[in-house]
Amino acid sequence: MIRIALFLLFTALPATAQDIDEKAPAIKAIMDSATADCVKNSDPSAPKPYLIVQPAAITWTDLDGGEERNDTVIDFNYILCSNTYSLWHGSGGSYMHFVLNGETSAAWSGGNWQVIEMGGKPLILFGRHGGYCDSFGARGCVQAVVADEEGFWSVTEPLPLTDQFD
Repeated sequence: MIRIALFLLFTALPATAQDIDEKAPAIKAIMDSATADCVKNSDPSAPKPYLIVQPAAITWTDLDGGEERNDTVIDFNYILCSNTYSLWHGSGGSYMHFVLNGETSAAWSGGNWQVIEMGGKPLILFGRHGGYCDSFGARGCVQAVVADEEGFWSVTEPLPLTDQFD
C-alpha cells in the first residue's frame, strides 16, 4: 500500500523546467513572455520582479481526445507578477492558455475552466466576463471550445499572444 502511495505521489509531480523547455516550446514561450511583461510593467526602482506561480497554474490534461495527458492549461488566475499583482487580472478573470502537445496554443480571458466529455470527446468550458454574453460583468457566461490535432475551435476566436503581453 505504501509503495502504491509513493508511486502515485512521485508520478504526479509537475514536470521540471528542463522538461518544459525540451518537450513544450509553447509553454516556455508563454512563460518567457509573461516574465518579460512582468519586468516591463514593474516600477524600475522596485526590487527585481519575478513570477509567482501557484500550484494550480499549470495543469497537464487531455484536451484533444488523444487519451494522453500531454496537453496543458496555463491558468494566469494562479500566476502573479511579484511587483504588480493586478497585471493580467481583472473583473473578467485572467488569461488561460490551452496548449496542445506542447506546441499549439490558444488563449482566452476568463475565470474557472474545466474539461468535460461530450459525445466521447473532451469539451473545454470556461467562464467569461458577462460582457461576452451581452450582459453585465458578474452575469454567468460560459464558452465552449473543442480541440483536435489542427487546433482549437469555438464561435469566439482566441486572443493573439501579442495582444496579451503588451
